[in-house]
Amino acid sequence: MSEFRIIDIEQWERKEQFQFFKDYDNPFFGLTADIEVSKLLEYTRIRGYSFFAAYLYISQLQVNKIKEFRYRIVDGQVLDYAKISAGSTVLKANEVFTFCYFEYMDSFKKFEAHVLEQVENCRQPESRLDDQDHNLGQVHYSVIPWVHFRGLSHPRNYGNGDSIPKIVFGKYTSNNGSTTMPISVEAHHALMDGFHMGQYYEGFQSCANLPENFLEG
Repeated sequence: MSEFRIIDIEQWERKEQFQFFKDYDNPFFGLTADIEVSKLLEYTRIRGYSFFAAYLYISQLQVNKIKEFRYRIVDGQVLDYAKISAGSTVLKANEVFTFCYFEYMDSFKKFEAHVLEQVENCRQPESRLDDQDHNLGQVHYSVIPWVHFRGLSHPRNYGNGDSIPKIVFGKYTSNNGSTTMPISVEAHHALMDGFHMGQYYEGFQSCANLPENFLEG
């Protein structure tokens, strides 16, 4: 499990915002936006890379870079995890979903090999629904490649003190020479604001515009 440091809430710049939102019945808020992925999609096709692994890798770069995405609430304390991994839904061969988990790596080629191996194992009909919600050092991902959605909501268990961000990727579609993919982000408002989600989308778009800078080396 990833290491973490404890935030000194009394000295934290978000102290007032944290105290304001932390006890809401539903403190999560969300945004959905289209990302231009024409260059990323073309680049992965030419290179023979997995498009799923590529956009998941780019997302993980942003999640680990923006500290607000690394924050979690545990027993009233705020923890800043050193490294955030990924847990994603994967459709098995029998068309029933399961959870698949991926470690964070700073090399795309290593990450892609890891993702492809994990997905292949998880897609087997006998794989079980492995719930690893005890691991707070992760982001929950889903993929809905059948719908170019405009909005999305998640099931909630309000009793478990959840503070893990949720990110969902939708179907990419092309129109007038542009290929876009919707991305939904939900996060705990005591830990971040729209400004930080904006940083995530901007960072993702920058990487998608220059995939050769982030997927090589």
